[in-house]
Amino acid sequence: MWNSLERRPMVVDVLVGVVALLFFAALDVTRTGWETLPVDALFAFALVFRRRSPGLALAVAWVGAITQLVILPSFINGNVMVAAVIFATSLADEPAVRRLGLASSILGGVVGSAKLVLITGLFLPPEASHGQEAVSRVLYFTGVAGVIAASLALFWLLGAVTRVRRAFIDERLERSEREQELLRAELRVAQETERTRITREMHDAIGHSLAVIIAQSDGARYAVAKNPAAATEALGVINRSARDALDDVSELLSVLKGTGEHHGTLGVADLDRMLDSMRSSGLELRFSETGTRFALSTAEDLALYRVVQEALTNALKHGGPGTVVDLRLDWGAAEVVVDSRTTESEGAGLVDDSPAHHGHGVAGMNERVRLVGGRVTAGPRTDGERGYVVNARIPRAPGGHE
Repeated sequence: MWNSLERRPMVVDVLVGVVALLFFAALDVTRTGWETLPVDALFAFALVFRRRSPGLALAVAWVGAITQLVILPSFINGNVMVAAVIFATSLADEPAVRRLGLASSILGGVVGSAKLVLITGLFLPPEASHGQEAVSRVLYFTGVAGVIAASLALFWLLGAVTRVRRAFIDERLERSEREQELLRAELRVAQETERTRITREMHDAIGHSLAVIIAQSDGARYAVAKNPAAATEALGVINRSARDALDDVSELLSVLKGTGEHHGTLGVADLDRMLDSMRSSGLELRFSETGTRFALSTAEDLALYRVVQEALTNALKHGGPGTVVDLRLDWGAAEVVVDSRTTESEGAGLVDDSPAHHGHGVAGMNERVRLVGGRVTAGPRTDGERGYVVNARIPRAPGGHE
């Protein structure tokens, strides 16, 4: 029931107005007579609309107050409802209504004091000379006006404090909602970043091995009749590549789930094994290394390995066996440079060479190298030869040494 009433504030206000009218009318009619009923009704009407339209409520309250001054000999108990209207004006959104409410508090004190002291002569000494009476009226008028105005202004001040408190709570709630939305946005970004990372890791983990498996299986299929030994060797390479891919995927999944041990990150030390695997798959790989190796961070080491792996895998996938690759590592004073240059034949590669099959690995290389402060350029050769060039530069971390 209470929840239903909270959703219908106007119904609540009407009920409050009716109850207040019955209560104060009973008091005032008993004490003064039925002529008080119209004034109580006006005050009750103002009470009903104090929240929905505080400006209208204040105007109606003034009509009731003026009617009271004109037709009634004294103040009635229903004036308590005026205090509730004054309280409501200080909660209004419109600054003009709030100012009118405060002004009404002061003016109400003046008008009420005039009624009580200057007109009815209340609070004056019973025996006073003409001069004393004039002074008394001024003094008592000022005092009564101050008391009434202060009483009404107190209700206005309570409303103002309530309004400030509500505004503070609303601001805190809005700030909390903004923070929650920011956290949700950060969570979405983190989830998207994690999905991208998993995609990149899966691509790196199985892309190379699948390219080797495809190349070796093609070779084994053609060699099985004429050269069984070569076919057997190719099947051995396929077996090792498949096992390596399975191990990589298993380790990746265990790390993602947090249930397995991380057995070390691939890096420069693992290049020789990868180069041998690519040569056995049919790449004519010419590798050279200049300069003195220096220590790389784990992320830099993995980035260098993945760049070489992706460059050679793409050469095998898009150029096929027989593709010539010139791979160079240049360890300079400030950076290590990976330069891969392929020379492809006119034969078909291992995969469809359409645009849909390009770009994912290059994007992964770019992201890995960017995260360690380096840069990658990749694109077709510009010297007229059919092939691809990949150039990656990974800066030397501070403190890097041999």
